Amino acid sequence: LVITETLRKYPPVSFLTRRCVKDYKVPGEDVTVEKGTRVVIPVLGIHYDKEYYPDPEKFDPERFNEEKKSSRHSYAHIPFGEGPRICIGMRFGLMQSKVGLTALLRQYKFTVNNKTKEPLKMKVNSFVLAAEGEIWLDAYKI
Repeated sequence: LVITETLRKYPPVSFLTRRCVKDYKVPGEDVTVEKGTRVVIPVLGIHYDKEYYPDPEKFDPERFNEEKKSSRHSYAHIPFGEGPRICIGMRFGLMQSKVGLTALLRQYKFTVNNKTKEPLKMKVNSFVLAAEGEIWLDAYKI
């Protein structure tokens, strides 16, 4: 749940692009997206949409418990994309994160160092979502 909520707040990329494969009439609108049109999917915008995630700035891993997760649209959480073009490295990346965090958290306690400027500000001209400054942590052997 913690990794999933972290990926909601800080997805690897803030947007995805896709090419429309057939004409699509937007429900309730007088708009049709024509076949071949490039579409930008605002991942960060979806992940911070109050309709799906009340109080989106708050870090709340319980958003992803089974009950809450099943009440949301399946495409409301897309840090790796979705469907046939989902990131091929998603499973490997998640497994690496879980193994690495487990190894670290078994031996160390981490706290945010005072050098870290909070709240974090994100770089605005970066393809990959990244903090503007450095993130300093203190590690204590358990």
